[in-house]
Amino acid sequence: MNEQEQEELRLWMADDANEAAFVAVFSSMTTDPATIKPYDSQLETVLQQILASSHQITPSRTMRPYRWWAAAAAVALLIGGTWLLWPASPKHLPVAELAPKDIAPGHAGAILTLDDGSQVVLDSMGNGVVANQAGTQVVIKNGQLQYDATANNATVVYNTMTTPNGRVYTLMLPDGSRVWLNAASSLRFPTAFTDGHREVTLSGEAYFEVNANAHQPFTVVADNMKVAVLGTSFNIQAYKNEQVQATTLISGKVKVTADNETQTLQPGQQATLSDKLQVSTTADLYQSVAWKEGVFSFDGMSLPEAMRQIERWYNITVIYENGIPDIHFGGKVTRNASLHDLLHILSRAELKFRLTDNRLIIMK
Repeated sequence: MNEQEQEELRLWMADDANEAAFVAVFSSMTTDPATIKPYDSQLETVLQQILASSHQITPSRTMRPYRWWAAAAAVALLIGGTWLLWPASPKHLPVAELAPKDIAPGHAGAILTLDDGSQVVLDSMGNGVVANQAGTQVVIKNGQLQYDATANNATVVYNTMTTPNGRVYTLMLPDGSRVWLNAASSLRFPTAFTDGHREVTLSGEAYFEVNANAHQPFTVVADNMKVAVLGTSFNIQAYKNEQVQATTLISGKVKVTADNETQTLQPGQQATLSDKLQVSTTADLYQSVAWKEGVFSFDGMSLPEAMRQIERWYNITVIYENGIPDIHFGGKVTRNASLHDLLHILSRAELKFRLTDNRLIIMK
């Protein structure tokens, strides 16, 4: 989109009705998870500036209908639909009050705790051998930690991978199964699977792609839930500060056990645990795994739920100055945005902020 087209879009969107139409068009073009691709940061900045300034200018002419559609299409296709967000009842309020210092988004990184208690920080390590443990070699290949049992009689010892706030990491277990760890999570696992079962322990959130092995079932223990699988893809959220634990099945079959009750999930179903274990057939699968694709999906999410995700990703503490506003969101935002850019978008949802060091204060 050239400068003239940007200006025409900016002028056209100065009208509230036109802006609403633009948001509707843009939203409809970006709801399919398959469309999410790496975005062009320059174009994203242009669009954010257009939205931010749409009520600060006086329109001098009306954009021709085909022009605004073309502009919306161009931006949507090139950005890949990774940042759009709107409140359930949008109101245009002052931009967030932010300190000059910005906070960058999270990135790939983790801490690996070996069996002897020593720790290896993986954030900046390149490809190569990380450690040798009881016949098992630990290596990094293309930003992913892998375990290679170099000896047939490798002794089983346990490692723990921890992702602090603002970090994510990918791990390949000794059986070839892959695990994506979200921020503020940890996974304890053996360096080799040598007996009749495979078991790992999760705190926080992770996405699993488990290699099928009928003779060696795979089990994830996550707080009060136990998830047993043969070979499948699924997401588990079991953060201590969330009211609900959830297992979402993408493919295959899993059995979820909690409080002596067991439920078998089919693809597209979600088991949740709060007071009791329940199964939903209408779960938002995309929302459950959006974090893995680098996106915040806030559809239908309350303010505290959204803020807990933001706390973990930007390593900040959220404080509500005068109570918690009753706000629910819709839409999605790229996790590659800086905190300043994210808050600029959220400020359109009846919110004002004050950022001091790593404390985000929300004001009614």
